[in-house]
Amino acid sequence: MIISIGILAWNEEESIGLAVKSLLEQSLIRELANHPEDQLEIVVVPNGCKDRTDEKAAEALRAGATTLPAERFSWRVESLREAGKVNAWNQFAHRFSNQAADYVFLMDADISFTHPDTLKNMVLALEQTPQAEASTDLPQKHILFKSRKTLGDRLSLAIGQITQSAPAQLTGQLYCARGPMLRRIHMPLGLIVEDGFLKQMICSNLFTQQPNNARIIRAPNASHVFEAYFRIIDIFNNQRRQQIGHCIYTYLRDNLKADTSGKDAGELIAKNNARDPDWFRKVIRERVQQGGRWVIYPGALGVRFKRLKNLSPVQAILRLPVAIVAFFMDVVILVAANNCLRSGQLAGVWKDTKTSVLSQIK
Repeated sequence: MIISIGILAWNEEESIGLAVKSLLEQSLIRELANHPEDQLEIVVVPNGCKDRTDEKAAEALRAGATTLPAERFSWRVESLREAGKVNAWNQFAHRFSNQAADYVFLMDADISFTHPDTLKNMVLALEQTPQAEASTDLPQKHILFKSRKTLGDRLSLAIGQITQSAPAQLTGQLYCARGPMLRRIHMPLGLIVEDGFLKQMICSNLFTQQPNNARIIRAPNASHVFEAYFRIIDIFNNQRRQQIGHCIYTYLRDNLKADTSGKDAGELIAKNNARDPDWFRKVIRERVQQGGRWVIYPGALGVRFKRLKNLSPVQAILRLPVAIVAFFMDVVILVAANNCLRSGQLAGVWKDTKTSVLSQIK
């Protein structure tokens, strides 16, 4: 079995060491010596960094690799001058990762694992479920581990539970995909939120079939912790970015599905990226111009209530007040997202809010 792990990083010198240390403590890596048939690589891809992310990553990997079998474990840092997670994703998937890898992990550089067998169980979930193309774990907000939670913390956790109840949830923080599937996918340069688009590509076999949520599976006994947004302004900016991103890949999906050339979406995107790196932005501008005063995707305001259907009747009733509060928050956020899309002012919608809270979690 060949496994490739990519860590995409942007100005993460404060967190990358902890992320790498936590990764190297995973049983999938620690027990590599017991599985002589396996090969594993870790590739860190700092993109547009203005700090010492690359140096810190190399230091952590060098220190942790001393006990691993050198003939079957490798690591390297591939720095990109251009910032952007999507470009880093494309470069890792199609250039930096082992192109013979059976399983490919993508992870952010600011997470930490909360279960020692997370990666092992994500691979096992795919081996035991032939129809699935990708596996995920359970993302846990850092506020879950606070001994004294504020009202805002509890509201954030409750909203998260509603979100996680939806099928085929895929977060860009961490996921595992079968190598052949991942290598068929290309990302449009400039995509603001990549994980929602990736989910649609996987579930629809690159828009060649009807969506099938069973293509993405959540592995049991697998989890990681991430820093949740807890300031109002940060929550607002993140949710606005998410809504803009969802709207954009809805437009993109419609454009790709309308193509009659017979190519799947991965081939079309690769061809368009090579022909005109700005093609994707042109599609969005044209669609926004055709949309009138309201350009947000249909059904956006009803998402919170729709997800209640994934809960048991008792849980749905208990979470209904939370969904109502979230609905009124969504109204404000969607209006702001709509204004951004209509004005074309999308620069700066991704805010850097990193702190050191994960290092404080025991």
